[in-house]
Amino acid sequence: MHALTFWKRAARQTEPDDEGTRSNIAGRQTRRRTLLAVSLGGTVVAAIAITLGLPATGLAVYIAATLPFALFP
Repeated sequence: MHALTFWKRAARQTEPDDEGTRSNIAGRQTRRRTLLAVSLGGTVVAAIAITLGLPATGLAVYIAATLPFALFP
């Protein structure tokens, strides 16, 4: 489960990296920001859908937007 990733362009690292390089740290920060933006966007869309009277759609969008945090920490 740990090797699964949405990020196809990221290189898979088989050996542990003891020292964090600058590009490695920048990549992690970019991924974290992207996941945060997706989550916040999904939360806004879900809130709008629930307000418009579509609770099932709103909850589905919210769960789908937060799944990357659960599956790929």
